[in-house]
Amino acid sequence: MVNRIPKPEEVVLFRKKRSPSFGVVREVLGDRVSLFSEEGKEFTVDIDRIVFSTGIGLGRGLTQSEEKLKLRGMRRELEEKRTSVDIKTLWECVSEEDRDWNFEELSRFYFGSGEPDVNDLLLFFWALEKEEVYFEKTDSRWYRTRKAQEVIETLLHREQGGKKELEKKMALRWARGVMKGDTKEFDVREPFDSAQDRPQSNDEEEEEFEFRNYIELLRGYAVYEDEFDRAKEARSFMSQVGMRSDPEGAAEFLIKLGVWQEDEEPLLKRFGIKNDFSKRVQEEAKGLVKGGYEYEKEGREDFTSFETYSIDDEGTEDIDDAISVWETPEGITVGIHIADVAGIVPKGSFIDEEASKRGETIYLPEGRVDMLPTRLVKEKLSLFEGEKRLALSLIVTFDDDFNIKNYKFTKSKVVVKRNVSYGEAEEFLRGTAIGSKLFKIASSLRKKRIERGAFLLELPELKVRVTKDEGIKVEKVYMNTIGHIVVAEFMILMNWLTGRFLAGNRIPAIYRSQLEPISENARELDKSSLLYPLDAIKFLKPSSIGVIPEPHIPLGVEVYVQITSPIRRYLDLIMQRQISDWIEKREFAYSTDELRGIYPAVELTIKDKKMVERSRRRYWLFKYLKGFEGKALRGFVTSLREAGALVYLPEYLLEVPVPFSSEVAFKEGREIELIVERVDPLRRRIVLIPREKDTKSGVQVT
Repeated sequence: MVNRIPKPEEVVLFRKKRSPSFGVVREVLGDRVSLFSEEGKEFTVDIDRIVFSTGIGLGRGLTQSEEKLKLRGMRRELEEKRTSVDIKTLWECVSEEDRDWNFEELSRFYFGSGEPDVNDLLLFFWALEKEEVYFEKTDSRWYRTRKAQEVIETLLHREQGGKKELEKKMALRWARGVMKGDTKEFDVREPFDSAQDRPQSNDEEEEEFEFRNYIELLRGYAVYEDEFDRAKEARSFMSQVGMRSDPEGAAEFLIKLGVWQEDEEPLLKRFGIKNDFSKRVQEEAKGLVKGGYEYEKEGREDFTSFETYSIDDEGTEDIDDAISVWETPEGITVGIHIADVAGIVPKGSFIDEEASKRGETIYLPEGRVDMLPTRLVKEKLSLFEGEKRLALSLIVTFDDDFNIKNYKFTKSKVVVKRNVSYGEAEEFLRGTAIGSKLFKIASSLRKKRIERGAFLLELPELKVRVTKDEGIKVEKVYMNTIGHIVVAEFMILMNWLTGRFLAGNRIPAIYRSQLEPISENARELDKSSLLYPLDAIKFLKPSSIGVIPEPHIPLGVEVYVQITSPIRRYLDLIMQRQISDWIEKREFAYSTDELRGIYPAVELTIKDKKMVERSRRRYWLFKYLKGFEGKALRGFVTSLREAGALVYLPEYLLEVPVPFSSEVAFKEGREIELIVERVDPLRRRIVLIPREKDTKSGVQVT
């Protein structure tokens, strides 16, 4: 039956790649055979590809569809019966002889002296062809017996694969149950969908299944998205479960399961962002807090008797900077005092290494993630009112027209008289003598920068805060208040003069520059327009960072560094160390090559942190807006697209797509009222529907 030349209308098995397929012979054409296959196709193959001639006919007068069904029925019957062939015993009989066997030899061994009918031979052939444990096909006619060790390894692998497949079936049922709200421990003794699904086990006790692997699968996809090496597997599993096959769908499942909290942020996990510090960092911080301040040490100027003030957000705990002003025979003198982190945190310490990895403090709606240990910040560094603190101070003397006469940097000690919030700043800066002086100087500094070509871009900022007591608070804060102006001008002054000092003394530094001026079109924008933030931001370009001093044209300065926030920015701490070491020892803490090796990695880390901040702010904003479902919001059409328009929500500094409506005339710049139909905080999506107006009745409809 194996080597016999087939006849027309006879059912044969032919080799299709490696596996045999059923076909009906139409015609024998020398060394070629014309066939109709079980897939319903007519084609011609080499006669060598016919591996078994059954001698069976399907009958005359059948349609191709009927032939196809009969051929597939033969395959199905063989598949159901093939496990009845005792291949294992056959292997045990012949495995001691180290050689290949052809089909005729193996069939004689199996059937003995008896004459098997064609159906028995066909079933035996099919079982050998599908065999993967005991025999290995060498070509279409020969079979090699596997070594005993190979058989053992193959059986173990098959058993593990079977368990894995069964575990997946169980995991699918478990996950579907979770999606329906059933999060109780899954019981493997529940009925299976069919007898085939039930695990075959010789053990008397039921096998127990754990789904930790699938939880980790979904966790990995939720955190790393398509960068996860098992992302395709995760999407396939989620699709079979019936959940949305995106990272947010995986997060929803983990939340439903109770593995994650409702407001979990995957990006924090992706970038390894956490609020706690290692034990060795905490121990080092504890030692620094307990250590003396050495206020009496020679070399620090004492400004503790001066009236010194900070201006910051209400409740800020990491206050880097403060300002004082006094009269001298030379003129008006301003002291800009920056918390001396460099004088307390040693370069190369555990705290310093951790700060370099973190890059900067992250400000999230639900709280901040500090760059430096929180205890150290609060008890040693932050310029809280009434507390003695070490500082690096810039002392600037102005003439009567507020031109800079001279300046110097000095190591100092200060006591802040009062921490002024931005809400209190106007009263302080307009209603007190010292505040008025500071405001006049800041206004003059600003005017001079504008004369040098500076572009003032004072965009509002959306503050989103989350507290247990007050819930989600969303507030649009304007950055052009008198308090913001004073702080901005003195910090720019500090950073500018620091850049001049570093460049003038050839001290290696990290400079910020922007050589391209802001377009004149930006200066013509209407700052009173609600669309100003959206229009103005289009003209902004990122500054460059490097070790060569170059102008920052939009700020109106010829050189610029950042040094004013060493508690919250690592590169500011580095610049503070450069100045401090120069003041004390006429040396610098970092060479140019060291700086080149440090700042790219820190900037990359900061870029990730900014992404987290934006994502977290949007999440809580959308969660806040979810409370507006069914309510109306005001928006302005900013641009038209093929399927809808982009609409800007000025109260939330948010631009979102809105579908077209036949009843609403969309036009760029037009104010429009929108109904919040649906908000999905996890996916940061909001669906807005235009409120339509019936022009005949004047009735508002949605």
